[in-house]
Amino acid sequence: MMLAAATAATVMAAPEQIHLSHKTSTNMWVSWADRTVPEGSQGTVALSGSGTGTYNAVSKAYQYQSAFGEAPYTSPSIFHAVVNVTCGKSYSYKVTSGGSTTSPISFKTLPCADPNSEIVIALTGDLGQTVNSSATIDHIATGMQQSTSPLQMLWLVGDLSYADAAYGRTCTHSSGCNPGRWDSWGNMVQKVTQQIPIMVGPGNHEQEDSPTPKIGAPYVAFTSRMKGPDGANAPYWWSMEVGPVHMITMNSYMDYSVGSDQYNWLVADLKTVDRLVTPWLVVGLHAPWYNSNTHHHNETEEWGMRVAMEPLLAQAKVDVLFCGHVHAYERSHPVYNYKPTQGAMIEINIGDGGNREVLEADPADWRQPQPDWSAFRQNKFGHGRFHVYNTTHAHWSWHTIDTPEAVESDTLWFVRNEDLHGVQAYPTHNVKSE
Repeated sequence: MMLAAATAATVMAAPEQIHLSHKTSTNMWVSWADRTVPEGSQGTVALSGSGTGTYNAVSKAYQYQSAFGEAPYTSPSIFHAVVNVTCGKSYSYKVTSGGSTTSPISFKTLPCADPNSEIVIALTGDLGQTVNSSATIDHIATGMQQSTSPLQMLWLVGDLSYADAAYGRTCTHSSGCNPGRWDSWGNMVQKVTQQIPIMVGPGNHEQEDSPTPKIGAPYVAFTSRMKGPDGANAPYWWSMEVGPVHMITMNSYMDYSVGSDQYNWLVADLKTVDRLVTPWLVVGLHAPWYNSNTHHHNETEEWGMRVAMEPLLAQAKVDVLFCGHVHAYERSHPVYNYKPTQGAMIEINIGDGGNREVLEADPADWRQPQPDWSAFRQNKFGHGRFHVYNTTHAHWSWHTIDTPEAVESDTLWFVRNEDLHGVQAYPTHNVKSE
């Protein structure tokens, strides 16, 4: 499918850009924006269902101006309310601000940390806001409504809105480099994110620090709008436990060297993992460690972070590494230090959400011959589903936007040994490059 121009900003009635995110096993963030009220306004979330209560939030706004010379941008009033919940329960909520109240919105909280529980996670990266991006979101929305094993969470591994408010001294995008694109993106994804939590990590397009902005700071839009689990480093890097999974998100664009804050945090977090409680250990970050595409090949953030942190992930027996950045799909064999290694981590690159920077769709974009560690690669937009059934079985499937959502274009079963000390991977596609 050809890439189309970015969607125009959509002005919605207050409140807008509603999204949920996980904070703790007993708390969730409810976030939204309102263009009709000033900073410092009060909004509320009325919760009902398995628990009831009214929760307050006071809005904040931020200003931003890149070096492009455009007028300073002031964000809408942005609200973040913390609501008390119980894991694995159903609720509905209404958001009020600016004299407007939404209709009731239903959601179910994520399952408690439990080795025998089930979780289905949607994953993609480099989403943006094009007709392809909208198709990806439509597919995820369809997956949320399935009667059997519906999607319960969306995990984005960086490059969200492509506002690109300060990405280079010359804006190269025909649809502009405008921080207001965060608003249109928030409205595009709302059909999903108001009903299931969205968990995010930063990519290069969230940095907004090259060149140094005239007004604002690096990551200001990202950190003002997106929330994460408890921890001083969220949303830059974080971890959470949901069902039988311990999830970790890292940042490819902040110091990852041995002895850095991020490195030391990872060391400490991996020590907390109890595989009897969360037998599945998965990591997400933006810049892939393994990439056989000619685009973004062997960048510093890729090989540098791999050299520093791959031994830690291998020692901890991480099952899967999800990455983005490259606008195509690729899945590795179990791999360590560029060598297929039985029982090692599998990397899945899913930077194919639909962004405006072109799909790496030319067969010449793939390096030849295909490396031994690369199992399956294809140049199409889409999203993935990571379905963890229980302690021993998990299933990965990849779904392109040019087929019905239920069609699986790549699949893989993960089967853990009964002693929990190793995973066997069983792909249902032959090794190939397309």
